[in-house]
Amino acid sequence: MFAPKQYLVRKYPLRLLISQDFHLPCSPGEEDQHLVRQQDNPLFRLLRQITGETSQLQDYFIFVSCRGGRSCQEQLRLLAEQGFWLGERHFSLSERSASMTRSGILGFADDAVLEELNRRVSMDIRLERTVLSKYYAYRGLMLSSCHCLEDWIPKIVILPDCRRTIPGQHIKYVRDQESEFTDREGRRRTWVQKEIAEKTADISINVFDGSGIHHPAISRRAQALVGSPSPLTTILWRGPYLKGVTNEVDYEAFYRERGVTELTDIWGVRHDFSQPMILMTESMYKGLSYFREHRDYRDWEAYWERFRKYGHCLGIAKWNFTRQEEPVYTRANYQILQDLNLPYEKFASLAEESVRWAERIVAGDPLYTRCFLGLTAEHPEGISPYARAVGKNPEMLKEPGVRSYFLSLLKKYIDEFKCGKLWLKSAFKFLVADPILFLEHAAGLPLKGSLAPDQCFTFDCQGPLLGETLIERNPHICRSEHVVLKGVSSPLLTRYCGHLDNTCIINGASITPQRLNGADFDGDLVLVLQNETLLEGVDRDAAMVIDIEDKATALEQEDTPANRVALILRSMTSLIGETSNCATAYHNKTPRTREQRQKYDSYIDLLSVINGKAIDFSKTGVLFQIPRHIAKYARPLPYFMKYAGSYYAKMNTFSKAPSNLNRLCFELERWERQLRFSPPAADFDYSVMLDPNHPVPQETFRQIEEIYLEFNREMNQLARDQAMIRNYPKYREELEGWITPQEAAVFSLNWGYYYKKYRDRCLALCGDIRVIANAAVRLCYEKYPRRSRRFLWAVAGEGLVKNIRPANCPLPTPDPRGNLLYLGRTYAYKAKEENSHD
Repeated sequence: MFAPKQYLVRKYPLRLLISQDFHLPCSPGEEDQHLVRQQDNPLFRLLRQITGETSQLQDYFIFVSCRGGRSCQEQLRLLAEQGFWLGERHFSLSERSASMTRSGILGFADDAVLEELNRRVSMDIRLERTVLSKYYAYRGLMLSSCHCLEDWIPKIVILPDCRRTIPGQHIKYVRDQESEFTDREGRRRTWVQKEIAEKTADISINVFDGSGIHHPAISRRAQALVGSPSPLTTILWRGPYLKGVTNEVDYEAFYRERGVTELTDIWGVRHDFSQPMILMTESMYKGLSYFREHRDYRDWEAYWERFRKYGHCLGIAKWNFTRQEEPVYTRANYQILQDLNLPYEKFASLAEESVRWAERIVAGDPLYTRCFLGLTAEHPEGISPYARAVGKNPEMLKEPGVRSYFLSLLKKYIDEFKCGKLWLKSAFKFLVADPILFLEHAAGLPLKGSLAPDQCFTFDCQGPLLGETLIERNPHICRSEHVVLKGVSSPLLTRYCGHLDNTCIINGASITPQRLNGADFDGDLVLVLQNETLLEGVDRDAAMVIDIEDKATALEQEDTPANRVALILRSMTSLIGETSNCATAYHNKTPRTREQRQKYDSYIDLLSVINGKAIDFSKTGVLFQIPRHIAKYARPLPYFMKYAGSYYAKMNTFSKAPSNLNRLCFELERWERQLRFSPPAADFDYSVMLDPNHPVPQETFRQIEEIYLEFNREMNQLARDQAMIRNYPKYREELEGWITPQEAAVFSLNWGYYYKKYRDRCLALCGDIRVIANAAVRLCYEKYPRRSRRFLWAVAGEGLVKNIRPANCPLPTPDPRGNLLYLGRTYAYKAKEENSHD
């Protein structure tokens, strides 16, 4: 699997727009600071069609980051209502995806294309009243990154959803609890708040929510269009008002044996098997609520007529790994570890593989070092210029710049170990509902399926996973979200689905998806593990926490500019991170009584439902606030969270309560202090980076030296500015009026912009990147050996790698017959002459 092509897009912070009174100057130098890379999507494709421009810069669409926008509501309202100017061009509010909504980002389109863009996105839909949050979420699918499939419209059949009732489920759910109290003035008042209750109930489920199947010929065509070297058997589709996953199944063979010759869609139209089809359920066709003029098959035909009229295409956002590509080890998240009921000694054993892995790299093990840097025979370029340098000559591992990069990268991994991001034998897989049951449902056959309520079917490169299998999904909030199923073999599934690599097929007779924080089958990934220690720590008796009103939505409204702006203002803050943090705080408290533990668990269960609402808020418009009495005692966060990211590292106070994750963090800190890195850097011979075939003229050297000195001065100033911003409380007086506390909390300096500026200056002076690299080496190692060598890699890195004297460096390659083991896979070395270096 690989990402779609990337484009450059402008992204401005709201504060900048406010400071410029929403009229930005069009200065190329200033603009470069605000360019970000964004993967291709259907909306960018429409803009290319409308404008005829195909350059890497997407010039007609701009992102505006409104993080912290709640502190300047009136300016945010003004931006949403009136847009802003960039030079002589005006940009107005346009589309935003679900991820943009959660991140507080708005999209704006150039007025020159806005009307036509809106016409194409809306596809002539006319609405009197609708749930605006859902409607604009579906429009926002146009900004979902995907591979756009040109000139191909396969036959798609929309089938009815399959709804079942699962009886007698012991669940925890959210209810409104009324209580009376006397206020300060002596008046009796009623207070309503959310709380967790338990009951036994029959639960209605949509068995194939967001999923379907497709013919093998569809897979082959999609693979060719995307240009993938490996087969696409599970495909996440994108289209206007269309989304979901289909899995490759030879439905013709299945139906031939059962005498089925045609299928009937939701409009009553019959379809034979004369051409390959994608069989989708109505839950995948979001346009069903909007294309309803005739309420029959003519509405489906109208959809495709407008699809062609406005130049739309289908897209593929994601697909499966093959079993050879699927990782054997994956790093777990602290969320799935913090609620395990284990004695500390057993819990700490979960970190053993991670510790061994890091120690092998620290000791300089060639296999571990090269795999860590992404250097394999198939990918000799590695993950960075530093890795390419090591691949060309292993002596470069001693070079201070390479060594600093290498150690900082490893340090990041070790810090993540401290917050529970540990290597475990596991893999993320697509969650798939029983395809055999789907085939039976689609044809109106008796619903038997191939799996019992407690079973699943999945496999990896070593074969089927049999026996107790743990299934997890992020975000994981409460104990009941650990799902244990029995992995089984199934002749029927093996025959028709044995090729569905990187999937976890579950039964259609249980509430497993609902237990996984409201999962569905439209692309959700689950972590699949068979780990005895983890299984031992799961509470098998925990009542299942589910949202019994997960499909509730906001009231219908007219689609007016005022209502749309009000929707945007309501949705500028995401509770997902805060809900997770609150749950983490309560999981890692160490209550002294059973009653206190039960109280904390009830808080966490409520937070689980609140989190599900927050995730779907951009679509449903329904949000539960975190109750004040829960939020009040959800600080401080546990100590290990200081390693969860820069936001947490800035916090001053942490809880050191002896939870398992805190104790593991303390132990890993002590272990890290004892690490000794190899090989030493003191004896590095920098001449391996000099190419005598590219001498540096004296005048060129002098001019590059001036650029080098100016580079160092600006880097030092930027580093000081960044340090002040990161310590905002200390420098508040100096920074006020320049940057707000909210912006400082998420501030990130665009170093790449400054590196490019000096790189371009050097290239304008001397077009030979190897000459520039030779000059940089002599400046950093001969004339100014005690100064920073950042210039060497930031400005001259490309030429530097080309200049390095090549040396023998055999690279590992995956080989089932190999005798080298790295994270569960066997490798063998390939001789250098078989590798493709510079």
